[in-house]
Amino acid sequence: MKTIKQRISYAVMGLMAMGFTACTQNEDMAPTLKGQEINATFSVGGMQTRVNTLGDGKNWEDKDKLKVSIFTDSDPGSTTVLSFNSATNEWSRTGSFRWLNGYEQHTILAVYPSDTDFGKENLQYDLQTDQSSEGNLKNADLITGYWYDVPWYDLSIPMKHRMSLVTIVYHVGTADYPNMDISEPQVYSKHNSVDFSRDDRARGQFVMITPTANPAWVKAYKHDDGMFSAIVIPGSYIKDEVFLRFKIGDNIFNAKMKMPTDFEEGKRYTYKLDIGKDKVELTRISVDNMTGLGQIFIRLIKLLWLLLRKWSARIVNLQKQEESTKSFWKKC
Repeated sequence: MKTIKQRISYAVMGLMAMGFTACTQNEDMAPTLKGQEINATFSVGGMQTRVNTLGDGKNWEDKDKLKVSIFTDSDPGSTTVLSFNSATNEWSRTGSFRWLNGYEQHTILAVYPSDTDFGKENLQYDLQTDQSSEGNLKNADLITGYWYDVPWYDLSIPMKHRMSLVTIVYHVGTADYPNMDISEPQVYSKHNSVDFSRDDRARGQFVMITPTANPAWVKAYKHDDGMFSAIVIPGSYIKDEVFLRFKIGDNIFNAKMKMPTDFEEGKRYTYKLDIGKDKVELTRISVDNMTGLGQIFIRLIKLLWLLLRKWSARIVNLQKQEESTKSFWKKC
């Protein structure tokens, strides 16, 4: 005769067997994401946006393109180009963007601009040193997104600016250089290339390795009235290091750093440059992230400088009138 303890043990074993069978059947019937389209958004600062390199940054611009690679440790995967449609707020693609299997950790690497040669086996970025046009400046604005995990239904992939933006608000003394403007502005980048690495802990990070490449002079983009900008690779500058180079007429000028400065990823550094007959003075006036938060301040500085230029021109005219009046009375 079976004891109560034996009966309970048999019952527990039976329930475990039934549970194992049910779990096995459920696994066989469970849906897999293998081969399914990936539904993802790409965001900067929590919004599906990309900052215009020189603007406020509200939305991805129409026809902006991302190069997106997907791969696993065992599968080289594929690469596609996603193009943004501002009318529908959606991305179209030119190739496959699907899960490779339903169980393995996947890496997704999104890069702007789309012609950047990033991939599983190449993680080096070469800085574009001719940024003298708006298009070239924007193409130097490296933005990356990185995701590492098992397949998921809806993804939000954060995008980060990886370079440093330098904006110079300048003033040329009208008394010293009447009706003259600067030309061929250049900004000194401590490095012309940088490597990245994949850190696949905690859903992964795309990490910049400390740059060691050669320095380079970057041709800057003149925009608005009395401003120019350039993108440089983050690095450390020392006091009295030459940072800017430009011309006024046939004369070449240099501007030096006033203090040691560490340029960081995703930051905009705004300086004012004051040029007179016996001085070239560079002063930092703000540091902000590249999501457009510093634009109001930059515009205010620009407005003040425009007023200063107008007053300088007015003073020069008054001085000329005074000299003309004195000359007239001397003749009399």
